Amino acid sequence: MSRTRNNIVKNCQGKSLTIGRVIKSLGLRGELWVEPYSDDSSRYEKLISVILEKPDGALLPFEVEEARIQKGLVVLKLSGVDDRTDADRLRGSFVTIGMEQIQDLDQDSYYIFELQGMEVFDAKGVYIGKVTQVDDYPSGAILVIKSETEEILLPAIKEFIVTVDTENRRLTVQLPEGLPSYPIKGMG
Repeated sequence: MSRTRNNIVKNCQGKSLTIGRVIKSLGLRGELWVEPYSDDSSRYEKLISVILEKPDGALLPFEVEEARIQKGLVVLKLSGVDDRTDADRLRGSFVTIGMEQIQDLDQDSYYIFELQGMEVFDAKGVYIGKVTQVDDYPSGAILVIKSETEEILLPAIKEFIVTVDTENRRLTVQLPEGLPSYPIKGMG
């Protein structure tokens, strides 16, 4: 493994972000069709390096030679993947990047990993629970908030999200009418 490839692995050992999945090979030059996990496909054209996580858990670092958008998918050409046989071996791998390569988002937009694990409070400061996952649907993201007694599914829209404090890992929400009541400390 080259020095550059070792550095790629070292940089991604901490946190990384999964940005797509290899669907299949394309052509004879070792190019890969990648299903993007981002609504901004232009991010792929700026990639310098990636780590592929194979279905067996093996991590393989690569420098990106070329990336382009085609038919709504991403076509990646990675260094050292020079023919269809090499590319076919990578089918099903997740494409990840180190945190140093993530792009800034628009104001009031957040990565899923930033929201997961946040403590959730109502506008009066009453603890509701913790965000255990974020489900992404075509109609929008849904926050799954685990309270002491139940799960609350909350659409991640401005109408219900009052503030997001990523530094203090705190989310303030306005629960919509009609949602089941949430436990107030000391009840239940």
